[in-house]
Amino acid sequence: MATKKFTGPSPYTLKPTYPEVDFMHTEYVNNVAANSKTEAPPVVGAIFGLGRAGSIHLSNIINNPRIILKYIVDDRPERFNGLRSHWKLNDNVTFLTSKDKDIVYSDKSVNVVFIGSPTYTHHEIVVNSIANNKDIFCEKPIAESIEDTKKCYEAAKAKRRILFAAFNRRFDPAYRALKDRVRKGEVGHVQILKVTARDSPLPSIDYLKTSGGVFHDCLVHDFDMSCWVLGELPIRVQATASALIPEVKAIDDFDTIAFLLTFPSGAIAIGDNSRYSVYGYDQRLEVFGKNGMIKVENERPSHSTELYIGQSGVTLNPIYYSFPSRYNVAYRREIEHFLDVVQYGVTPDVTSWQTLAVSKIATAAEESARTGKTIDIDWSEDDIPAVYS
Repeated sequence: MATKKFTGPSPYTLKPTYPEVDFMHTEYVNNVAANSKTEAPPVVGAIFGLGRAGSIHLSNIINNPRIILKYIVDDRPERFNGLRSHWKLNDNVTFLTSKDKDIVYSDKSVNVVFIGSPTYTHHEIVVNSIANNKDIFCEKPIAESIEDTKKCYEAAKAKRRILFAAFNRRFDPAYRALKDRVRKGEVGHVQILKVTARDSPLPSIDYLKTSGGVFHDCLVHDFDMSCWVLGELPIRVQATASALIPEVKAIDDFDTIAFLLTFPSGAIAIGDNSRYSVYGYDQRLEVFGKNGMIKVENERPSHSTELYIGQSGVTLNPIYYSFPSRYNVAYRREIEHFLDVVQYGVTPDVTSWQTLAVSKIATAAEESARTGKTIDIDWSEDDIPAVYS
């Protein structure tokens, strides 16, 4: 009876709440509410490229009722029958190779294009899609050069089309929660941001040859995370890089990289990146400030499982093997955001100037790695707004 005095009111009289970090319950609540998003007619789409990222997008597109898929463009026609059978696609979905891509551009019913093809193809697809009044979801980079990327954004603006660069990590719930808490001031003035990104499995040499190089293929994500969390752009970059894998060295690229970014606020971002992590897809982010620290550790499949076998101690499942599983939720949320931008006029979470800024940082970092010099970055002529977002 000693604790009965603490009974308090009946839980039925209390307003139910749940923690904001339970993003899956938020999705459930939204689904139950069946809000007005369901009222917009589906977009009609085409997807270019079914490689590493393209295959992920294809799955999410097919399973999204907000999208009617009309065309799949890929240069491996031997896969077409298997894909049609696997995804139970009817004759309303047309498979094309790139030599017939003009069919997509000229089809006025297609209003969105998803680009997951090799980097060197992006510019041409973007330009032709914009010219034919289509909104675009494009894997980074938009083009192989900053100049061509600028021209793409200028063309999209002139045509009033959406050109969205897919920086998927911004849509990861854990990273977004970290960013929101940092921006609320929970760690105070940030002093150090640390980011680790080690790839698994080792990408094929054929992929690496067309990837645009590790700085523009991989490290752009690390640079974007640093700027997005801190809400500012660096004024100085230092990077060092090695090619420890002979095949990577042979194509004049790098597989092992470390960098340091210095920001106007005094914050420092430190990163390490590798093309090959034998133990899994290593993705960590840490922010240290005046009031404390927030960090996001690696995620694991069946994370609640612990093994106690013999006398070996506690064993956990390995971390996620690769990016399709680690960022599964982020990829889905990213496409949902793109559709919100296209269908409801929501402000894009990734802006043109941010995409261009990240490319500029990557270019400076690669120059630093190749020359051994510290590179100062001047933003005075880049039309950077006062608020990063």
